Amino acid sequence: MIKFASVKPTELNAYLGTLFAQQLAEQVGDYSRAVGEVIGIGAFDRDKLIGGLLMTRRYDHLYINRLALASTYRHQRLGTQLITAAEAWARDHQIINITLSTRDYQAVGFYQKCGYQVYGQIADLPFAGVTTFYFVKRLNW
Repeated sequence: MIKFASVKPTELNAYLGTLFAQQLAEQVGDYSRAVGEVIGIGAFDRDKLIGGLLMTRRYDHLYINRLALASTYRHQRLGTQLITAAEAWARDHQIINITLSTRDYQAVGFYQKCGYQVYGQIADLPFAGVTTFYFVKRLNW
C-alpha cells in the first residue's frame, strides 16, 4: 500500500535527482554538459562590487536569477553591459535559450530593449497588485 508522508527535502531532492538523471539517460543518452551550474558576473568600480548578475545553467538553457546595480550606478548602461556579458558567456557555452522573470515595477522595458520577448505573465504574483513577466531570448551562434 502506498502512503504519503513528510520527508527531509535534502533526502527527497537527492532521490528525485537520480530519477531525473535516469530519465535523461533513457531519453537523450549521454549529456556531458554542466547541469545546475551557477555563474556570477560582478560589476566593479575599481575594487568595489557595485552589482552584477547570477544565472543558472540547465542543459542548453540559461536562467538569469538576479540582476541588480547599486542605485548610484543605474542609467549608465551597466545593466545592458551585464546582459551582453551573460549572452557572450551563453554563446561560448552553446546555450540556446536564456530566460528570466521580472516584476512590473522592476525592469520590463529594459529586458524588452535588450531583445527579450514576453512569453507569459501572471497577475498577483508574488502578491496582490503585482504582475510577474516571463521573458525568453533565443541565441543565434
